[in-house]
Amino acid sequence: MPRFLLLLLNEFKLARTALPIHLVAILQPTLMYLLMSPSLVQATFDMHVIQPTTDKERALVAAMREVGSPIGLPYINPIVVSPEEAAQMESSTFRQIVAVESRDGVPTAVQRFSLIDSNQVKNLRNRLTAAALRLWNEELGDAAVTIEEHPWLPVDVPYTVYFGMAMLPMTTFLAAVFIGGILTAQDFEFRTIAEFRLAPIAPVWVLGARLTRLVLSAFLSAGVLLLAQGWRTGFWPGSFWRVGLVLLPVAITASSLGIIIGLLFRRSIPSLLTGLIAGMGSWILGGAFGLTAGFGGLYEKLSRLTPNAHAVEMLFSCYYGAQVGDPPSSILALALFSVGLLTLAFFTYRWRVLRQE
Repeated sequence: MPRFLLLLLNEFKLARTALPIHLVAILQPTLMYLLMSPSLVQATFDMHVIQPTTDKERALVAAMREVGSPIGLPYINPIVVSPEEAAQMESSTFRQIVAVESRDGVPTAVQRFSLIDSNQVKNLRNRLTAAALRLWNEELGDAAVTIEEHPWLPVDVPYTVYFGMAMLPMTTFLAAVFIGGILTAQDFEFRTIAEFRLAPIAPVWVLGARLTRLVLSAFLSAGVLLLAQGWRTGFWPGSFWRVGLVLLPVAITASSLGIIIGLLFRRSIPSLLTGLIAGMGSWILGGAFGLTAGFGGLYEKLSRLTPNAHAVEMLFSCYYGAQVGDPPSSILALALFSVGLLTLAFFTYRWRVLRQE
């Protein structure tokens, strides 16, 4: 045990040899989340409306205020502007303005856009359509179609929560595979691998020290993201220890893969690029932007080959209080990933370090 502790201490000291890589691996995912989350689709959209002058126009504004989720925020925040203000906005940069104009004697809501992408146009258009449908339903009276909504969750959870939750396994994976690959490659570049060949200690202790250090680094990276997500959204997981248990096999899998990559390439740059491709690929294929079951087809089948997809489904209940997927199969898959890669890392180490110059 004293030798193991000395090896573990030495592993942490090695951080000085690749400090920029450690900072990128630990902090970059959190910065990515904080920079991307403001640009993601928000529940409430500000929509400028020219000041109503008739009952129908006022009814439209009232209907816009009613559009929303029964368990969450309103979808529209109508901002009334005067015709003069609207003219000034249209002569400069503006996002969207709604005006009710008479066309062939029929009051028509006209929505003008500027300087926004097609996805935002779709969302703004759909929100105005929802308000118009409310007016139409009211005019139908008893002939209107009654829609009963039965929410699945007690409260509407913003998408930024899911996005951050899906990044937790990626953050864990990326930190471990990045640092593991770089440190192992540097053992060959700096010729310190000779010390491990001559060390009077079993390889399992050397690997154990590095794996422990990589797993702790991965948890540090995930912890930073978790704190940033909670601060950004106000939503926290129902159980922190369950989050840790889900991320543990991901960290072991990525740590083992990072060591394998470093042992195979024995160069920092190839190890770095391979780790980046593996981490981002697992994230994108593993439900980066939505549960894989919602996409179906080949994408869902491929996602089952990544630890990220199984981890996201396991984390879902921690944030949403609802179960998705098949937890026993996800637990088995994560266990197989971690045990399989750990075993492969051990044999790769013996092959590269103990049997080959």
